[in-house]
Amino acid sequence: MLGSNQRALAPLGTPRFYKSFAELGRRTGVRRIFKTWAARGFLIAMAAGSALISAMSLPYFDFGTLPPFVIEKLPLRFEAFWLVALRVHVAAAALGFPLCLALMTRALQRRARIHRWLGRIAGVIVLFALVPSGSVLSFDAKGGALVTAGFLLSGAIVASAMIGGVRAARRCDLNAHARAMRHVVGQMSVAVISRALIVACDASGVDPDVAYVVALWLPVLACAAVVELISRRPAPARRKNQIEINERIDREIPSSPEPVSVRALVRPLARLGR
Repeated sequence: MLGSNQRALAPLGTPRFYKSFAELGRRTGVRRIFKTWAARGFLIAMAAGSALISAMSLPYFDFGTLPPFVIEKLPLRFEAFWLVALRVHVAAAALGFPLCLALMTRALQRRARIHRWLGRIAGVIVLFALVPSGSVLSFDAKGGALVTAGFLLSGAIVASAMIGGVRAARRCDLNAHARAMRHVVGQMSVAVISRALIVACDASGVDPDVAYVVALWLPVLACAAVVELISRRPAPARRKNQIEINERIDREIPSSPEPVSVRALVRPLARLGR
């Protein structure tokens, strides 16, 4: 019996066991590295796309002439109001999107005070400038009612996620806050992805009316689905992430020292004197 037990337990110490354990650790490390670089690549690509769109939108602020994009939409019922909404939307996107991308980085997330104040600025820009102006512009978008509905849906996701993220941060539910902010960044990235898809559809000879609908609805739905997929993690992983974030906040903003009673200090001295 003893020999059989030893034979049964022997594989735990064999090179095959350690090799499989090492392979598991190696696969886990590779997966973590891939996720890290995929996230960094996404942030860099979106930042570059945002900068390119902002550079191409500079003619909108030339008050002496009208850019071709605006001339195509004339006549407009409320032309002056529409132009104001366009310039507000472009300026809000040029400021708000890079700021939201920066807030997704570990460098800012480790600095709780800076992250909090920049997050408040981003929330004001998104809720009071980006979403309202985008809603106004959506009613004159190319592609008709389907494209208008897509823009309104994306704006509703951004606004609801931003409000939900602020509430989650105030009650210290940082996992829910992170999930909401991913939705905000995901829907704001639709502007970059959609333009890339429009260029690809135009190069492929796709009908423009179909291209505008596909190039908008595909990234809107795909970004929402990807965020939900990323945010679905086992409960232990969520708790571990919550603990790590709380520890970073505690290091950044130290809490006040707990009061110590006089009795707790005197009692050890009294015992020594006995």
